[in-house]
Amino acid sequence: MFRKIFIALTMFAITGTMTCYALNTNEWDYTRKVKEKEAKENYKKSLMPKSGYMTVEEYEKQSAAKDKSTGNGDFIKKVEDSKMKYVPQPKYKLIRYNNPPGSVELNIDRKKSRYDRQDILPGLIAPNTSIMVVPVVSYYAKNHSTEGDVYVVPLREGMPDVEKVMKANFAARNPVPIFSTDRTIIEWGLFKTITPIDFSLDLSKVVAKEKIGSAEDGIWQTNVLVYDFNEKKNYKLTEVREAIRYYWRTTKNLDMKDIRWDIYPLGFDAKNQDRIIITAYAYTGNPPRSLGTWSIDYKGTQVRMESLTQENVNVSTIGLKLIQDGFMDPASAIAESKLAEKYEKQKKKDEKKAIKEKHKQLKHEYKAEVKEIKKGYNNLKKEDTSEFTRGQKFKRHLPSAITKTGGKATGFD
Repeated sequence: MFRKIFIALTMFAITGTMTCYALNTNEWDYTRKVKEKEAKENYKKSLMPKSGYMTVEEYEKQSAAKDKSTGNGDFIKKVEDSKMKYVPQPKYKLIRYNNPPGSVELNIDRKKSRYDRQDILPGLIAPNTSIMVVPVVSYYAKNHSTEGDVYVVPLREGMPDVEKVMKANFAARNPVPIFSTDRTIIEWGLFKTITPIDFSLDLSKVVAKEKIGSAEDGIWQTNVLVYDFNEKKNYKLTEVREAIRYYWRTTKNLDMKDIRWDIYPLGFDAKNQDRIIITAYAYTGNPPRSLGTWSIDYKGTQVRMESLTQENVNVSTIGLKLIQDGFMDPASAIAESKLAEKYEKQKKKDEKKAIKEKHKQLKHEYKAEVKEIKKGYNNLKKEDTSEFTRGQKFKRHLPSAITKTGGKATGFD
């Protein structure tokens, strides 16, 4: 009776030990299979487009708003069908911006004042195509008024001049405008705009004109503005208007308050880049009467009359602007379409080949990873001494009487 009980306990202990060892072995195998499954899932994901296996968290991270001020993003590429034999394609070129001097004006559409919006207008380009001075007009529907700002936009390096301008990134502009209109006075129909005129010869300064008027009765007055890039400071040259009033009041006894008149900034003096040339006209009849040609230094400290007419006045023209220069001829367009079609075919072949090679490389890496996982976990399983060795696990489940006497059970026949 006792012998049967002893044998049953012994078999139970042996079975428990083997079961414990089997469980420990299965734990390593299970962990290895989990790692292999993860490697297989990663391999399948690598064969799919990024959006095909993106999690919600990854998608939200990728779709978060990016800082556009750096201007390092890729441009949107215009998709053109190479099979179209001829499509009229415009050509562009750079010409002098302020030519003839003082002729630059902004095109303002008063119908746009029915809505709140902004217009980014063509800018003044530096002759070395390093920066562009861009005017912006803001429309306000509430009182049918406009306001103006002028920003500096850096142009990218490493591309042709025309392409620099066409691919200018306004989002990368300097955040603080170099010129801004006064926003304290708000009246119905009031419009205020700022138009860049030209750079100085050394590109250290830029002159602009501010126009203030009303949709009811036209332009009220024009002001001269100068920005110094070295000092990072702008100047409003109101002294020239006062000097013109004073001259005509003292020499001709003409009170300028009784007539309608205005000034027209022409640009920097070609002989002295620190002075701006300005003309003035009185609208007392048809044609308007000239009030002389004047000059003022860019800080507004000295005004002098150059001439009662526009003779012997030399104005520099430095800046550039982009204009359309006709269209590409059909023969060139057809030749380019053939080259583009050939290029597109070869590009598709190269893309397919690259994808095939990539998939082959990914499969090779996956197999190598699985092999390393199996090898690593087999070594870990062999070296598992974290708790008990195999012999210790067996002895641990035998009765103490057997382990102490070398196999004989004491107290039994």
